[in-house]
Amino acid sequence: MSEPTVWFVLVGVFLIAVSLPMLLRRVPPNALYGLRVPATFKNEQVWYDANAASGRDMVVFGLIVVLFGFMPPRFGWSGETHWLAWSLVVGGGAVVTAMLGWQRANRMLKARFEEARKEG
Repeated sequence: MSEPTVWFVLVGVFLIAVSLPMLLRRVPPNALYGLRVPATFKNEQVWYDANAASGRDMVVFGLIVVLFGFMPPRFGWSGETHWLAWSLVVGGGAVVTAMLGWQRANRMLKARFEEARKEG
């Protein structure tokens, strides 16, 4: 296994490891860890629901990162080309994962407000 592949696999495994507590709803609201967007700080239930969903997304993202670590050499890519392709996958995946989480949290908060308005 090449050195870049080892690093890529380690990053993917790290993403999976840090996402599991979120997925399992073990991360309380805090300023350092989790999906920290305005909507998640406004409602504790939104915090846990949105972080669980984002944890699931991050597990998938981590698996993609691990798999992609093995793919470029199969295409004959090596060195800088492998690093660049992997960086694009990781950077793009991080942006997409964050945007999905933020949008989901906003929808969850809106649904909670609408539900509370109907009840009272």
